[in-house]
Amino acid sequence: MAYTLKKTEHISFSRSFHVGIYARLSVDSTKQKNESIDTQIAIAKQYIKDHPEMKLYDCYVDLGKTGTNFQREGFERMMWDIRKKYIDCVIVKDLSRFGRNHIETGNYIQNIFPFMGVRFIAITDGIDTFETELGIDELTVNLKNLVNEMYVKDISEKMRSIKRIRKEQGSYTGGVPPYGYFTEWTNGKKCLFICPKTSEIVKEIYKMFLCEKNMHQIVRVLYKRQINRPSIYRNTGYVYRQKGEILEQWTVGTVKFILTNPIYVGYLSLNSKDYSIRQKNHESIISEEVFFQVASIFEKSSVKYCKKSDFSKKMLIDYDIYAGILFCGNCGKRMVRVANIKQLRSEDTVCYYGYCCPSSYRIDHFHCPVKNISMNVLDKLIKIALYQEFALSDMHLDEFVKEYEKHIEERRKQIIQKIIICERRQRNRKIQGSELYLKYHTGNLSLEEFQQMKKENEKSIQEISRSKEELQCNFNKMEQEIKENKELIQNLIQCNKKIKLTKDVIYALINRIDVYAEQRIKITFAFNMNDLLWKGTRKNEKTKKI
Repeated sequence: MAYTLKKTEHISFSRSFHVGIYARLSVDSTKQKNESIDTQIAIAKQYIKDHPEMKLYDCYVDLGKTGTNFQREGFERMMWDIRKKYIDCVIVKDLSRFGRNHIETGNYIQNIFPFMGVRFIAITDGIDTFETELGIDELTVNLKNLVNEMYVKDISEKMRSIKRIRKEQGSYTGGVPPYGYFTEWTNGKKCLFICPKTSEIVKEIYKMFLCEKNMHQIVRVLYKRQINRPSIYRNTGYVYRQKGEILEQWTVGTVKFILTNPIYVGYLSLNSKDYSIRQKNHESIISEEVFFQVASIFEKSSVKYCKKSDFSKKMLIDYDIYAGILFCGNCGKRMVRVANIKQLRSEDTVCYYGYCCPSSYRIDHFHCPVKNISMNVLDKLIKIALYQEFALSDMHLDEFVKEYEKHIEERRKQIIQKIIICERRQRNRKIQGSELYLKYHTGNLSLEEFQQMKKENEKSIQEISRSKEELQCNFNKMEQEIKENKELIQNLIQCNKKIKLTKDVIYALINRIDVYAEQRIKITFAFNMNDLLWKGTRKNEKTKKI
C-alpha cells in the first residue's frame, strides 16, 4: 500500500533513517529531454538536507538502463545493501526514475519495501510511504506507474518504426559497424563501406574455416599473427599489435559471428523475428558461394552434435551447490562446472561433475595455469574441513544451543517489556484526553486551553506510537536473525554428523572457496565461532586451507 504527501506538509520523526539515493538515465534519454544523473542526485541531497532525521549512506546509479527491467547493476547493489540493513530509506527524484514497469514498481513500493521496513520517497511526485497520517492514495501511484510504462512503450515503438523505415531505405541502423566495414553518411543514409585493412582478415577467417580449421584453431592463428581483436582495433585503429602493447586473443564467439553473419554477403537484416533481408544493400566482402559453403558445414556439425547428445537431454542436470562461491585461486575468476554424461550398457545414464578455470584455455597473457577438480573430491575436502572445524573442536553443540536459547529469550523479554510500557503510556494518554474533554465540557478549561492541551497530548501519543512501532520493527528483525542463527546451528549439528552436503549447508557455512593446483583448496567460512553467539552469522570470516 502506497501513500502520498503534499509538498507543504511534513511530519517529524523520532527515529533516524539511513538513505540510499537512486538515480537512473534511460537508454532513450538525451541531455536535452531528461534530467541528468547529477541533477537527480542534487535534488535528493537537498531533500535530505531539509530533513534532519535523514543521513545519506550511498548513491546508486544506472546509466543507459531501461526502466522496464529491474535487473540493473546499481539497483541490485542498492537492494543488496537493503537486505544487509545498511539503508532503510530509498529516495528518487520521481517514480519514472525508479522504474517504468507498473507491476514491478508497484510491487516494490506496496509490498517489498514495507515488508523490509524501508521508507520510499519520490520527491516530485510527493510520495512518502512512512507518512501515513496524511492519507492513502494507492490509485494515484498506480496511475503514475501505468503512465510511465505506457510512455516508454510508446517511445520504444516509435524508435522501432524509425529504425525499420531507415532499414527499408538501405540505412545501417546498428551501433558499431561489423569488423571489416566502416560507416559514413551518404544522402541522408548511414551506409556500410569495406575497410581495406580489416576486410582481408575477414576473408582469411572464411578461408581457414573452409580449409577444415575449427574456430579454436582460427583463434590461435590470429593470436600467432598478432592480430588485434575487433574491440582493440576499434579503440586504437591498429589491425596488428603495436610495440609495447599487450595482445589479447580473439573469442570463439567473435569468429562464429563473422562466419555466420549475412552482412558480409551484402545483406541487411530488416526483421530480427522472421530474418527477412534486404539484398545487396552494400558491397560484399564474401561471395554467396563461400558463405553458403560455411553455412552448410555449421548445419552438418549441428545435426551431428544433436545426435550425440539426444540421450543427455533426457537426463536432469543437478543444481550446482557451489555456484557463486567457487573461484580460481590464481586469477580469481569463477570456476566453471563441466558435466561428463556417460551412457552405461544398461542404457542408464550417469553424470560426473567437475570444475575448471575458464582462463586455462586462453593463450594470451590472461592464461591461467591449468587446474581442475572433480565434484567428488571437492565434497570430500569440504566435509573434512567442516568436520575438523566442529567435530574436533572443544565446542559442545548441545551446550551451545542451550546458551544461545537462554540469550535470545532474555533479548525477547527486554523488547516485549518496552513494548508493554509504551502501550501503558498510550492508554494513559488516551485517558488524559478524555479527562481534558470532560474538564472543557464542565467549564473547568477554556476553549483555547483545551485545544492547546489536546494538541500536546496527541503529539505525545504519536511519539509513543512511533516508539512502539520502532520497537516492534526491531523485534521482528531480531526474530529473523534468530531464525537464521538457528538454521546455522542446525547446519553445524548436521556437519558434525557428516551428512550429505546440500546447497543450504554450503551457503550457510561458507563464503568462498579458492581452488589451486594439485586439487588444493582454501575455504573462507561465513562465521567466527567466538563471535557467532553474539554477532550473527556473516560479520566475521575465518579461512582454512586444505
